[in-house]
Amino acid sequence: MTRELKAPAAGRLPQILLAAALFGAFMARPAAAEVIPPGAGLTATLGDVNVSVYYQPAASGYETVVTAGTDAPGGVVRFVSTLAPGQEAVVSVPRGPGQPALELRLLRNGDRLELQRPMS
Repeated sequence: MTRELKAPAAGRLPQILLAAALFGAFMARPAAAEVIPPGAGLTATLGDVNVSVYYQPAASGYETVVTAGTDAPGGVVRFVSTLAPGQEAVVSVPRGPGQPALELRLLRNGDRLELQRPMS
């Protein structure tokens, strides 16, 4: 009796691809969001960049202030935006060639402002 041998994964390729896709999606999930209280701030570090975020409710939305900088003289930038419900702002710090940028996400979710830090 002769048996035909198949590569073990050949018949299971669709299942392996699906499992890999699900695993990748799970691993790429952003961190849980932190709620920023009005008037209080949160800080984060993106590589060599220190970031501070705070907001105040205003008539036109949440006036959000992001200050980012390094220890280098003159290395500070301030970004001000007004977020309506459902809007978001992203603070992105580039890294080396071939590496994804580090990103902080600010999301106005109803009456809350949420900060989502990068996973790595």
